[in-house]
Amino acid sequence: MARLTWLRDWSHGEQVTLRVLCLPGAGTAAHTYRRWSQLLPADIGVVAVELPGHGSRLSEPPVLTVREILEPLAEEVAALADRPLVIFGHSMGAAVGAELARLLRRERGITPALLIAAAREAPRPARDRDYTKWLSEDGARAFLREMGGTPPELLGNEDYVALMLPPLRADLAVLAGPWPEDDRPLDCPVRVYLGDSDTGVRPEEAAGWRAESNGDFAVHTFDSGHFFVHDRTAEVLARLCADVTDTIGSPGPRGGPAQRVP
Repeated sequence: MARLTWLRDWSHGEQVTLRVLCLPGAGTAAHTYRRWSQLLPADIGVVAVELPGHGSRLSEPPVLTVREILEPLAEEVAALADRPLVIFGHSMGAAVGAELARLLRRERGITPALLIAAAREAPRPARDRDYTKWLSEDGARAFLREMGGTPPELLGNEDYVALMLPPLRADLAVLAGPWPEDDRPLDCPVRVYLGDSDTGVRPEEAAGWRAESNGDFAVHTFDSGHFFVHDRTAEVLARLCADVTDTIGSPGPRGGPAQRVP
């Protein structure tokens, strides 16, 4: 594979027969998925998205619109289409993942084998949500408190918060800004993962993801809050493997490459 800027590939070499493309939530980075490559079967590759201004790209200026993310990201992701591709997005990552899937289909003729949207309401209602109240420094701090997942002792550590705020505020600007108008379904199966105590995503909001699927749709809930992906990692990965088997078949040659649309 060519040199990667937007992607971090933790797959086990060329033996992988499908890949999971992981998109982090707002303010987080690719390394949150690094451990997945050790926990999933060796034939499932793990590739995570690293946005400018995040993680190992912290010294780069962050992007502030989803359009600045999609075009360069799609160019690198297209190189993964030699094997079935599962897109997994948590929170903001699920919204970006859905638009990435649409762009791949529209401009490159590639359709992912499966989209998994975790801790995120469906894209169309989400566009009506007002994120501008979180854009100031005080607003971003309030966002961290409201979403949970950050220990109080870290929220009280000014050095930690000062490091967290720039990437988080950039991602909140992405969420508050304009999004593509393409509302066509994704033409792939969709699975929605929810935390049963996540107060930020109501089940009826998440159910709207059904309109994005090709009819193959299901919702799975986990005993946790918004960050169940990290709190219940073993359960999430077991569910992911089951959903891959149900929708694609067992990882292996018969899965074929990512579907290319004429």
